[in-house]
Amino acid sequence: MYLNNDEERALNGEYGEALEMAYRILSSIGRLTNASHLIKISSAHISGVSYSTIGDYGKEFLENLSLNAKVSVPTTVNPAGLDYQNPYDFNINGNYVSEQMKIIEAYKRLRVINSFTCTPYEGFNLPPKGSHVSWAESSASIYANSILGLMTNRESALSALASAITGKTPYSELHIDELRKPSLSIQIKIDSFFGSVNFGLLGYFAGKIIRGPMAFQDIKNPSPSEAKALCAAIGTSGASGMFIINGKMDKVERIDFTNNDLKNVYDELNDAEKGDAIVLGCPHLNVNEIHEISELIGDRKFNKRCLIFCSRKAYEEAKRKGYADNIEKAGAKFICNTCAVFTPIISNLGVDNIATNSCKAAHYIKRVQKVSINLKDVNEILAESCI
Repeated sequence: MYLNNDEERALNGEYGEALEMAYRILSSIGRLTNASHLIKISSAHISGVSYSTIGDYGKEFLENLSLNAKVSVPTTVNPAGLDYQNPYDFNINGNYVSEQMKIIEAYKRLRVINSFTCTPYEGFNLPPKGSHVSWAESSASIYANSILGLMTNRESALSALASAITGKTPYSELHIDELRKPSLSIQIKIDSFFGSVNFGLLGYFAGKIIRGPMAFQDIKNPSPSEAKALCAAIGTSGASGMFIINGKMDKVERIDFTNNDLKNVYDELNDAEKGDAIVLGCPHLNVNEIHEISELIGDRKFNKRCLIFCSRKAYEEAKRKGYADNIEKAGAKFICNTCAVFTPIISNLGVDNIATNSCKAAHYIKRVQKVSINLKDVNEILAESCI
């Protein structure tokens, strides 16, 4: 992979250890992905924030790096393992709180945007359509490519961090127009196909069978909530980085997605008849989704615990508009800047079954938290859980 003189000097350590490390990461990735050179990016989004996922080695790496490096492009970061403004909620272990806060402080020293969300495309400034970016968090990178018209590979925590520091990424894979064309098309053979759960089930099905760009045919354009569910589920079950909807597909292999396929995926993810607690916000909810929940609740109350995950920015706006107040009055708890899966909060609830509308949450909560899942659209969950 070609490097210009300045990049070569950085790689050789002339500009310090942090830039040397970042360029070594990008050079290795570039060689593996047959990149011809590095290109400039407009933004980055970094995963690897929760102490549950990166542990002590990741924490120490970030602490050391943050003493000598700063991001060079606008950079958002993924949720942490707790709400750092209310770190001891849900009886989280003191050591966990201490180690998680060190990670958060390291990212702040790197001068990232105070986002701590898996939906950086909601409420934070975005570059123009067609811009090259470097986004980790599988659901966010798929959303960037498929819905926003940005160009990014599905980055790892390390590669996105290296790009954030250097402002560059290898010119390979989904940064190249020719490689963004779908290799397989899925025909939706289901009438009245709508709702976040259905779109999530479709994404979970598609992610398993298609590694590259894909297309969906005979389907309505998804709402923002349905699009988030689709992207999150694709990213959960497979390696694909983008899709298109109802595009012209000549000479592309097609497969059907039928009612039977929908049922099979649902049966794989759903293994409980009810939820003893409710988890919403995987990916994080936006203000409009919080408003919809408030409207569905009305003046009723929850008859079980309900946890709602979102960015603090979304919560504060929902609070100003009165949506959050109504939901909290009903008995729900907002948890900000925290992952709904990779956190001690779920296990500390002490329940055997969780109700959620997220296929991504269903997949991970079962595996990570060892809790059974009741998968339903949010209106069904609230109809059963509010009195």
